[in-house]
Amino acid sequence: MAHPADLCLAATVADDLGVAVTPRLESLVTAASRAVAGYCGRVFEYGQGLVEYPAGYGRPLLLLERPPVVLVVSVWEGGAFVPAEEYESHGKLADAGMLYRRRGVWPETARSGGLVVEAVDSFQGSEDSIRVVYDGGFVTPGQRALGASRVVTLPEDVQEATVHTAVQLYRSRGVDAMVASESIGDWSVSYFAAKTEGKSPILDVAQALLAPFVIHRVS
Repeated sequence: MAHPADLCLAATVADDLGVAVTPRLESLVTAASRAVAGYCGRVFEYGQGLVEYPAGYGRPLLLLERPPVVLVVSVWEGGAFVPAEEYESHGKLADAGMLYRRRGVWPETARSGGLVVEAVDSFQGSEDSIRVVYDGGFVTPGQRALGASRVVTLPEDVQEATVHTAVQLYRSRGVDAMVASESIGDWSVSYFAAKTEGKSPILDVAQALLAPFVIHRVS
């Protein structure tokens, strides 16, 4: 069964592999989707009424966790409602998950200089800090398969990278990661390969496709 976080369809992966769709294959698609999301450091699927307490740095921009920003429902600062005309998020700002303050700056509620200031620490993530309610993210193939009325908006690059990852997971089942093999014509050889700690399950081609969607956050 499809999962909302699925970034591609099991049927697409099955077609590439020349196999039938099975519960096992569907599980691999979900695992591949989570690996891709983890590699990119973000949640891709669309969400409504998301509530966040973003870190403010005393600057006009706030970074929300689930781009693109589709709709800003409300913004609160120190328990006070911030009128919609005070901020904006559209075009490239929305794509990047940014909320721009038209007048002044957002208060500083984030870590500073590697240390947590006492006043900052007491306000971050609380009702007295910055609170944003919004709709954001992409409509995934998994959400669409589950009956969502929206059209899939997840970029094709992310979908294709997930297909590559799912295919790799399927083909590597039962294969010892310590054993490598090479073949030239009728000649082949297998040997023990050096173990690589922390090796990413995302193939190079998938990494290239995902490069524009990786989010690097500073805490």
